[in-house]
Amino acid sequence: MTTNHAAIVEELAEQYRTVLDASPDGVYLWLDDEHKVCNARLAKMFGYAYAAEWAATSSFLETFVAPEDRDCYAWNYQNRVLAPAFPVTFRFRGRRKDGSTFSAETDMIPVAWKGHPVAYHFVRQIAE
Repeated sequence: MTTNHAAIVEELAEQYRTVLDASPDGVYLWLDDEHKVCNARLAKMFGYAYAAEWAATSSFLETFVAPEDRDCYAWNYQNRVLAPAFPVTFRFRGRRKDGSTFSAETDMIPVAWKGHPVAYHFVRQIAE
């Protein structure tokens, strides 16, 4: 049986709509590089005009995380979300659409949805 990841992301967006719309932080839910959703605050933080434009990108780490922080970001995902273990908060250098970077902090929360590990993140820009 083939899993419809697009449908899963639509369900997640609906389930988390209140948080996506009301959070003062940037928020995203990530199933895989092709299937993710974010709020307008997160899209703007990363230099995108619309959440759908952000979601249409591929290669998450290469697109959104500065090279020097990719190992840390990937380690936390692999050991905290895929495990699943527990939520973790850490700092990283975000990478905007124009290639510039900024200091950010994320709360990475493991969520299981219909048997799939999902990364549920709150992201905020921090002073440099």
